[in-house]
Amino acid sequence: RFESESITIGFPVFDLSVGDLNGDGRDDLAYTAREVPLTVRYQNAAGQWTDTHVFDDFEALGWTGTVRITDMDGDGSAELVVVAADALRVFRQDPHGHLGEAAVYYVTGENPFNLLLEDVTDDGRKDVLYISANGDQSLALREQLSDGEFGPERRFVFERPVRRVRAMPQAAGAGLSFCSVDSRSGGVEFFRLTQALAAQEVSGFTAAQPEIYPIFKKGRMAASYALGDLNGDGQEDLLVANPAGAELVLFLKNPGHFESPQTFPSFSEISSIASGRFFKDDRAAVVVVSAGEKTIGLSQMDRGGRLSFPRQILIGDGEPLVCEAVDLDGDGYDELALVSELEGEMALTLARPENRKNTDSSWVVLSRTELTGVKRKPFEIREVAVFDDNRSGLMIFVPREAPVLLFPEEVDGVVLKEVAQASTIRESLLKDIQPAQVSVFDVDGDGSNELVVGRSGYARALRVKNNMLEMVDQFNALRGDDVVSAVVPLYKDGEVQQLFFYVSAAGEFQLLERDQDGVFRYRTTVDAGKINLSEWHQLEETEGATEFIFAGEDRFWRLPAQADVWTRLVEESFETNLEDVHYSYVEGADFNQDGRFDLLAVDGQSHVLEILVKEEIDWQSRMFWEVFEQNLHYQGRTGSNVEPREVVIADLTGDGKLDFALLVHDRILFYPQE
Repeated sequence: RFESESITIGFPVFDLSVGDLNGDGRDDLAYTAREVPLTVRYQNAAGQWTDTHVFDDFEALGWTGTVRITDMDGDGSAELVVVAADALRVFRQDPHGHLGEAAVYYVTGENPFNLLLEDVTDDGRKDVLYISANGDQSLALREQLSDGEFGPERRFVFERPVRRVRAMPQAAGAGLSFCSVDSRSGGVEFFRLTQALAAQEVSGFTAAQPEIYPIFKKGRMAASYALGDLNGDGQEDLLVANPAGAELVLFLKNPGHFESPQTFPSFSEISSIASGRFFKDDRAAVVVVSAGEKTIGLSQMDRGGRLSFPRQILIGDGEPLVCEAVDLDGDGYDELALVSELEGEMALTLARPENRKNTDSSWVVLSRTELTGVKRKPFEIREVAVFDDNRSGLMIFVPREAPVLLFPEEVDGVVLKEVAQASTIRESLLKDIQPAQVSVFDVDGDGSNELVVGRSGYARALRVKNNMLEMVDQFNALRGDDVVSAVVPLYKDGEVQQLFFYVSAAGEFQLLERDQDGVFRYRTTVDAGKINLSEWHQLEETEGATEFIFAGEDRFWRLPAQADVWTRLVEESFETNLEDVHYSYVEGADFNQDGRFDLLAVDGQSHVLEILVKEEIDWQSRMFWEVFEQNLHYQGRTGSNVEPREVVIADLTGDGKLDFALLVHDRILFYPQE
């Protein structure tokens, strides 16, 4: 017999989970709502729920499948996991049984739901899965790492949208499988997430399965990126500026992966950051530019792993806009290229520390170049090795204008001269070009680099000759309206033999290969997903492998040279023979304990429940019934368009057999097993 006990909350609840959140052996409650995003109510020895703790620093999602309580890491203490529109939050217990501040892992996609906590990777640690839409609807997997943190997203796109996904009970020795419900047909599909070593057919793009690192919630200003060895371990780390949060987000690099991010306070409204070897030190230093604060600062990591708050440095006149670390004189140490605005006029200043042995040194200006004709504020500086003998110069990107090309003259390598100023190619083909669309490599194998730019329908190779631009070659995309967001060269025996176009609008990579006549022609397309690309980088791993970083507004991708590739493998499907029945969701359990799970399939629109069993190789219907025709008693507000809207499977009668209960409007219907 069950007794009903009411707990006054005072407002409608979105989702609820039950578990021991303070280690006292008693179940506690955690629920979300619009009025209070997250409330935890602890049960005392008398069975009352009076001790309340609220968390209100985020906005809760208005549906179920967003709150879970379980022991994620196997340490004997339960964690509280909540997914919201902006991030996944994991609350852990401290040694005293108190929930601390949440570890926040930002998510990509819209309206995440269907939170699952399962050991997908079979390492004894539970991983996180959820469904969200990022263009197409996807199941996102985040692996729990050995330190208890969670790694990047891996996305598995559904061919058709699904209503729900459930992990099926595992028989002894069997792998983890899932069941999804098609939102159109109501049919069920059974699949596994499987891992296989990728064949390295095309370096870095074999599987085109990016590891997605969400950084922060997208705001008004996009992220700024810098790569450099910040801790002196020989690996290139990734630093990201969060302009809305007045912080720097650091991803330290280990062979094969990035560590969990660390955040450090910094300027607000950061418009640009640059990492470079400005000093005689094994650690790179970081220059931070805040256009909002009109300030330039210098940060460096100390031996304790703290990235210092920027120390203000004074360089030239005007309001700083954007910067980059460059080595134009080839001495192995970087200079700082800085664009500033003074009384509406733009200028580029080249500077370096006066004493490279002292990180507290003042800075000296090497040269100042007026950017004549530039009307808008530049937003990016790139070092490009496309001038005489592949010497480096600068490319300055300006919104809705043609970029400015600057080349250092021989006088100490620091006096800059504008190149191709009168070029019609620069004014037309390069107008409003984005940094990610520009690549530098030797197209024809003559030993001289070309400037390769992506445009609508093609990419074109240009060379600098006699202070002008010349067109050298062209590489056509699959479709004439495909805007090429990035051109990535792939080498074989030291020569470029393949090109990968990234087409952001389609979320795909297009592979071009060099034919015997020397022409690069389209070969195949690989789906990869969408990112608003701002820049990309090629990294050389310690063992000589190549990987790529694709940087976006609020996330970045890591594309390893060779990786463990995960795929969603569909094994079987089933659709009911019942007329006008389309499943809303399913739950699985081994009711008769024969080692094979059965399914409870619910159509919440027709209010039908069907029990499915596996007979040899096919699923069969064992029984079905209509839960109710209409609700004659309930006079309140219905909570859902789907009724029954929840199923609980457990031993509810204490006889060792699994029973189930249905939540229907304001009633709970119990179905004990005989």
